[in-house]
Amino acid sequence: MVIETREFGFIEINEEDILKFPNGIYGFEDIKEYVILKQNDEPDSPVMWMQAVRNMHIRFIILDPLSVVDEYKPDIPESLFEELGAKSIEMLRLFVIAVVPKDIKDMTVNLKSPIVVNIENNTAAQVVLENPEYPVRHFVFKRSEVAI
Repeated sequence: MVIETREFGFIEINEEDILKFPNGIYGFEDIKEYVILKQNDEPDSPVMWMQAVRNMHIRFIILDPLSVVDEYKPDIPESLFEELGAKSIEMLRLFVIAVVPKDIKDMTVNLKSPIVVNIENNTAAQVVLENPEYPVRHFVFKRSEVAI
């Protein structure tokens, strides 16, 4: 399948790599299918794009939360395990959405509402965590500060 993206132009993806969000993402509830893309010249980079399959203009920069914080152990609600068809935490992979302003030193990630993916069936959801220690805006390059 070929999709069009802003960052990479036309690219071919495998349909089995499509993440299916039954409820969409907050603010984008009507968009149900995304694919995770990496730059070919930087395969080990923690920075990825979560690109809407059917809309080249909708994409999010995402990171593995452990590339930003030393420990990330969110309390995943039992209902989310059921929704995603996951039997254990090992079946899940978590990503955080980044906001990259003009000055990249002010980049933040949302640790409060991660993207959670069942890696066995590619069903995904965004969840708002109950964990009080995870902020919506956590500075990536200023580890001891929380953005206001």
